[in-house]
Amino acid sequence: MDNATKLGIPKKMTDAISDQHEQFMRLLAKHEPVVRAYVRTGVYSAQDVAEVMQDVSVVAWRKFDQLEDHSGFGKWMTMIARYEIMKFRQTKARDRLVLDDEIIDKILQEGGEETSLREAWIEAIEGCLAKLPPRHRTLLLEAYEPGSSIKNLAARTKKNPNSLYQTLHRLRGRIANCIESEMAYE
Repeated sequence: MDNATKLGIPKKMTDAISDQHEQFMRLLAKHEPVVRAYVRTGVYSAQDVAEVMQDVSVVAWRKFDQLEDHSGFGKWMTMIARYEIMKFRQTKARDRLVLDDEIIDKILQEGGEETSLREAWIEAIEGCLAKLPPRHRTLLLEAYEPGSSIKNLAARTKKNPNSLYQTLHRLRGRIANCIESEMAYE
């Protein structure tokens, strides 16, 4: 017997909460990179970004049932981030190197307006990568892994480093052209 049953909570209710939790987590995973980029415009260190993102996620989860249109999750979460950044900055106001709130508000406002553009870029990049043959996609992604080097990648793939550079150059060109056409289409 699970804890919910022991407490007398109906199964329908626990299933609904579980479904809502899953939906929230999927939306959070999809939009988190864009919101994190937005938060980076308002706070300075990686530690501060992580702290603000944690607060944003908690507030978003608490208010998730108030969001009627889930297609607007990214913009909604960005607005939560804006308020959380301002709140965070108020607690840090005693620091020496803090920009004026009006300047930060302007930066955040402009960053919020760019959220849709960032999402479109991410979708275009993902779509263009998906159009590549799997071996080319893997090669390109491996070239950009942290700590990766052309020398090591060439050895792993049994390719000449100069040949690998040329292949990667052509793949980056294909991706760039694809992204450009995708963004022009939108």
